[in-house]
Amino acid sequence: MERRLARVSGPIALLIIACLIGCVVNPVTGKKEFNIISESMEIEMGRSTDVSIREEYGIYDDPALNGYVEALGKRMAPITHRPQLPYHFSVLDTPVENAFAAPGGYIYVTRGMLAIMEDEAALAAIIGHEMGHVNARHTARAMSRQLLLIGGVLVASALSEDIQKIAPFAIVGLQVLFLKYSRDDEYQADSLGVQYARKIGYAPGQVIPLFTTFLRMEKNSQGPSLPNFLSTHPLTDRRIEEINKMLEPGDAGLRVARPEYIKRIDGLVFGDNPRQGYVEAGAFYHPDLQFALKIPQGWKYQNSPKQFIMASDDEKAAVFLSAEATTKDLGVYLQEQLTAFKESQVKEVSRSPLQINGLNALRGLYDVRPKPVEGQAETTETPMSVDIHCIRKGSQVFTFLCAAGEADFTKYTGAIESAIRSFQPLTDPAKLNRKPLRISMQAARGAEVFRAALKRLNAPEKQWKNLEMLNGLSLDKAIGADRAIKIVR
Repeated sequence: MERRLARVSGPIALLIIACLIGCVVNPVTGKKEFNIISESMEIEMGRSTDVSIREEYGIYDDPALNGYVEALGKRMAPITHRPQLPYHFSVLDTPVENAFAAPGGYIYVTRGMLAIMEDEAALAAIIGHEMGHVNARHTARAMSRQLLLIGGVLVASALSEDIQKIAPFAIVGLQVLFLKYSRDDEYQADSLGVQYARKIGYAPGQVIPLFTTFLRMEKNSQGPSLPNFLSTHPLTDRRIEEINKMLEPGDAGLRVARPEYIKRIDGLVFGDNPRQGYVEAGAFYHPDLQFALKIPQGWKYQNSPKQFIMASDDEKAAVFLSAEATTKDLGVYLQEQLTAFKESQVKEVSRSPLQINGLNALRGLYDVRPKPVEGQAETTETPMSVDIHCIRKGSQVFTFLCAAGEADFTKYTGAIESAIRSFQPLTDPAKLNRKPLRISMQAARGAEVFRAALKRLNAPEKQWKNLEMLNGLSLDKAIGADRAIKIVR
């Protein structure tokens, strides 16, 4: 028999949630605290978040580098306050400088973060910092607040016997990337990072030059699409002062491992990877999937391994482009795309086959309206018009899912159709063979200053400011004869 759950909201929902909250002991402080999320829920939430992160941003395609980061993290796990957690460590394929943790022991470092580090000791301190957030349950506590905001859903999940246990986690999803920690949380994670790095033999003070570089970078920030370390881990001079106080006399003699580290990042992709798609002169090119399309003039865009998104300047219309390898009939595949609107009423307005630059395609136009909820007043959500184009290109089907409010849709039809009809196979060798920039480690000569080394190595002057940040050096600082420097080529 089908069982229906009433929606619970407002003070009653919060009261029920309060009854469900358990009193748990924080593993780091030993103090009791209220937390919605049990350890088993925390691990399950981490698994769900990990799937979303991998789909959205991708893991850097270098098993050796991922294994290197994982091996360091696994060495640290047994000496933490929660050694029983199933820790996972991954390098994300994004140029934005960040490191973060999902509940349950999922730790991520971006390739952008690895690029600006100088040694293994700094990496150990950063991994230790993120493990500190997990061990002190900062991520679980922060995500508990997110779940409290969706109390009705959480209550329904808790009271139902057969609802999927993952339901509330899916709602939180990638919000782990945007969690901002409190000042006290950061101090505590810094302290734990120092402790954990020291316990496995690394000089924890090596994180200070890295943090100093971050503060310099703040002045040159250009607003990355993925939050960077500064936005998710607020950094101040005070934090650096506090870390200095945590250091012990023997720390300076511990392992730094710079030669070992720079060997690992030699050849690391730097900046945007054009193999995953790039924008140039108002068009989007994807060398690996071998297609190109024009972006409507004035529209915003965002690229990720999972999809390419275009949005009108007023953000009232959006186009989501994705690709999937499939042999399914286009009609079947188009119908499957409607599952994205399974919580809505969908009415097909039209369906028609067409050709787009020699490629077979199928277009469907739909009215999408919110489903009425029994016992509630009529919803005020705006009905949408949804235009879906599925285009077959070889073994791939490319799907354009276009949506706007019903009243506004016709205003954007021209721009949307023009973009879709510009979709075509990419055959230009100059576009297909575009290679990413990579870090190249180069030895210094004698005691030359950084500026002289950059000139000798023919580094373009427009790169100099970025190379200062990348190396943690100023242009007129002597490098040191035994130090290799990072050049981008």
